[in-house]
Amino acid sequence: MKKLLIPILFFISFQYFYVGCSTTIPQKVITHKKENFEIIAHRGVHQDFDKEGLDYIHGCTAKRIYKPTHNFIENTYASMQSAFEYGATVVEIDVRPTKDQKLVVFHDWMLECRTEAKGKVSDFLLKDLKQLDIGYGYTYDGGKTYPFRGQGIGKMKTLFEVLTHFPNKKFLIDNKSGDSLEVAQLIVDVLLKFPKERHKNLYIWSDDKSYAYIKKRITNIRRLTLPKEEQKSFYKSYILSLGLMNLPKKYKGEGIGLIPKYTKFIWGWSYRFLNKVYENNTRFYMYLNTKEEFDSMRDIPIDGIITDHIEVLGRVGKLDKKVLNNE
Repeated sequence: MKKLLIPILFFISFQYFYVGCSTTIPQKVITHKKENFEIIAHRGVHQDFDKEGLDYIHGCTAKRIYKPTHNFIENTYASMQSAFEYGATVVEIDVRPTKDQKLVVFHDWMLECRTEAKGKVSDFLLKDLKQLDIGYGYTYDGGKTYPFRGQGIGKMKTLFEVLTHFPNKKFLIDNKSGDSLEVAQLIVDVLLKFPKERHKNLYIWSDDKSYAYIKKRITNIRRLTLPKEEQKSFYKSYILSLGLMNLPKKYKGEGIGLIPKYTKFIWGWSYRFLNKVYENNTRFYMYLNTKEEFDSMRDIPIDGIITDHIEVLGRVGKLDKKVLNNE
């Protein structure tokens, strides 16, 4: 036991002075001008759902929604427009390939969760998908009522239609097809129909293989953050290093994000850690969903926020002009 005493005392001292001081004593962060503070509305304004115990691959989120507080359905024009009006600078949308090699803006790979049809999106022609009711399957009371049934008929849009409908808006395109280069090429085909200047307003969520393929052909497009598994691996290594490691050089120009509840595990949060991030020219985002979370991050110099509740945070003084103006 005595042999363990010195390492334990060292660890406690290290935790106090390295982590404690960094979070209680104001420290200078390297110059970091938030020139493009982004507010990313994940799924636009959408119906939130119970995530506890959810199978994200095979589970149906439309059957797990909470009692609706608004009438918006994700991945629709109305959902996107409302998100921008609430203060989003970027709206995240999901894309899936159709049987006739088009890209529709739709989250699930199967249709039966949200629509009246059954089967894969990729097994249907675009003209048939456009006849479906994408609000058909939503229920908050176990199937007793379906509050959006009939309201989503014909509202499944293509990626081309969305980018055309919102010509000056920023979007985060979530490629739900993983490492499929065939789908990556479909994305490229759509984006090439727009001027290069339009590409600067687009981010993409994609794995390394597909992203490299798209980036080579659409040079102005950017990836908002690194893949989730890559980020998890980094944070795990950083924590195990007791905060001594720096960010990998390959993260330069990339982005990483963090949920507020995990900041307590990050050595040197916030200033020591963020110094490492910005010295490496890496962008940093926080995932925030409540006013309390937003207030806790108000004075932290970050590059933006990602939220599932733009309709909630948008009411917080339009996401707080002090933050948006970099004051």
